[in-house]
Amino acid sequence: MWPNLTNHRLAITRTRSREPAYNHEMRYLVVLASCAGCGFNPSMLSDVDASAGGDGFVDSTQNEMPGGDAMQPAPLHLAPSDGQPGASPFTLSGTVTIDTGALTITGGTLPEGDTFDMRPQLGGGPGLAVLHVGALAVAPGAQVSIVGAQPLVIVAGGDVDVHGVLDAGAHGATPGAGGALPGAGTGAGKAGSHGDNDSDTGGGGGGNSAGGGSGGPITGCADLDPVGAAGSPVGDAQISQLIGAAGGGSASGTACLPVDPGGAGGGALQISSLTKITIESDGSLLAGGGGGHGGTDCNDPGGDVNSGAGGGAGGAIVLQAPAIASSGIIAANGGGGGGSSATGSSSGTAGQDGQAGTTPASGGTGADATGGKGGALAAPTAGGSAGCGANAAGGGGSAGRIAATSGFVDHGTSSPSVTASLPP
Repeated sequence: MWPNLTNHRLAITRTRSREPAYNHEMRYLVVLASCAGCGFNPSMLSDVDASAGGDGFVDSTQNEMPGGDAMQPAPLHLAPSDGQPGASPFTLSGTVTIDTGALTITGGTLPEGDTFDMRPQLGGGPGLAVLHVGALAVAPGAQVSIVGAQPLVIVAGGDVDVHGVLDAGAHGATPGAGGALPGAGTGAGKAGSHGDNDSDTGGGGGGNSAGGGSGGPITGCADLDPVGAAGSPVGDAQISQLIGAAGGGSASGTACLPVDPGGAGGGALQISSLTKITIESDGSLLAGGGGGHGGTDCNDPGGDVNSGAGGGAGGAIVLQAPAIASSGIIAANGGGGGGSSATGSSSGTAGQDGQAGTTPASGGTGADATGGKGGALAAPTAGGSAGCGANAAGGGGSAGRIAATSGFVDHGTSSPSVTASLPP
């Protein structure tokens, strides 16, 4: 079931009408008021309805209780009227792009009875792009990129079966769905700084489930400039607010413009099914942070070059259904920090985007310093330091969060660890 008594909401969809809907709603409100603080018991509602000689209810597994009314509690983060499923099964295959800002699906056509629209998020926070489907299948080999300004919520009345890849992660400076731009968002890493002798500190990694890795320091100079501060931890393990992650801090660039950007923040993806969610062995759900840009050697006549930028934080993945099983990959890892450049040498390389697995994203390499690793099962690391007259590297971005319904069965790979305590 999808009980959501913490938000005191329940959608009651009538399939037969023997009496005014007002009476049904009033009986429900009386039961809810008398049950404040207790667990949800569907039989209590059917008993109340039967005692009045009226209809019964259908629970979220579609097992009809006496009488025949349908009871469908709303998905997390949505009001009941906003969280209704569609009517037709929808299959994603091949290369598909879902844009949550434009509300478009390129490479796929929604069947009749399914819709894609914008709905408000309960409790505040960004609006949610909601895909209402009867059921969802992600075909083997499918590569589905989820981009745009808003988090994505998929609401399915039937099964969700994932063979291919649903990728709501950031890639370099491009955010995932609902993720923040480099240097932006709550928990963003701070930019590196430019000091004496053209010594530049690295940009800080974005924070989410943990703090990001700080930018690399400069050692041996009389006037030490502050490093790019790491982004702070944000949010909670249950992902009470569905929101994308923060970006990493930029490099220190002064003479080398434009400034090398940090990695963008990973996006936010929620899948809510009335029946079950299965991530198959060839399936992946991803919301990684972007890798920070490497420092640029721009051949400045004065010898100035850039430090490395910080990695973006991993985003959020929420799975809600009566039954959830995974033998595939679920990952929301942080991006690696960028490596530094050095005068007369090649530019530093970018950090890796958050990886699809438990392996941390590597930091970029550089002539003076290597970027910090992105957060995965372990915390992110700081950017490498450099001596006076050189440049430091960017810090890694924090891992994001994965939350699932209690009873979640994981035979695959998840990183970071799944918080399996959401109401079914």
